[in-house]
Amino acid sequence: MSTNVAKTIPIGPCEIYWNDVRLGSPKSAATIRYNKETVQAGLEDSGMNEISHKTKETCEVDVVIADLKLSQMRYALDQVADFANQSTISTAAYDASTSTVFRFKENHKLSGTDAITVDQASFDTSTIMVFKSDYSNTPDGYTKGTDYTATAAAGTVARLAGGSITDGETVIIEYNEAATATRLGAGGLMADFEAALRIVHTLNDGKKLQFYGYRAKKIGASEVAIQMAAEFGGIPATFHLLADLSKTPGKQLFYWAQET
Repeated sequence: MSTNVAKTIPIGPCEIYWNDVRLGSPKSAATIRYNKETVQAGLEDSGMNEISHKTKETCEVDVVIADLKLSQMRYALDQVADFANQSTISTAAYDASTSTVFRFKENHKLSGTDAITVDQASFDTSTIMVFKSDYSNTPDGYTKGTDYTATAAAGTVARLAGGSITDGETVIIEYNEAATATRLGAGGLMADFEAALRIVHTLNDGKKLQFYGYRAKKIGASEVAIQMAAEFGGIPATFHLLADLSKTPGKQLFYWAQET
């Protein structure tokens, strides 16, 4: 690819805005796929095609959103408020601050019969489990009342003399406990969400190249992978563009703009 083409086609990282809300970091990527369908017509006496005209245009934008935060996730999951308010993301499904029960996992050293306090300082009754540091005694772990004692309200765990836990052993403690959280719920809303889609790419000369779709709806699956990797590739999403008939014919799907 030539340098001139590379300066005008967004082959590098870009910034993605939907409804002027940033999605992820400037390390995102995008692919814009524009298609048209044509119908051909032939002459009755010869059978040859003599005219051809366009019947439909479509544009889909595939993006890979890097470093998407939970506060932005409701845009990736397309949570609209209602049919009458199609440019508003629902706040009912999104709790900015709430309490959620998590499963915690911690390493603690049990010396003698001295009690240690888990990091959350309490835990839900009957949810605590204690394992060897290599999980070799799964699935049941050590036995409460025989190998260790635990008090939920105080969040304390202590080794019992005569049990199977060696004095000074570092064990894995797992338990459930409520903690302050940012929480997002999804599913069950019938309305669909559309908003302007803006993709901005910085060219080699520092100028901006922008793709702008007037009415973008996210389609397809939302695939969020949790995995071990040197660098997470990002969350893929596909947008379908609808026509804005208030614009001049020929300019109703999207436009490109390059800063001069």
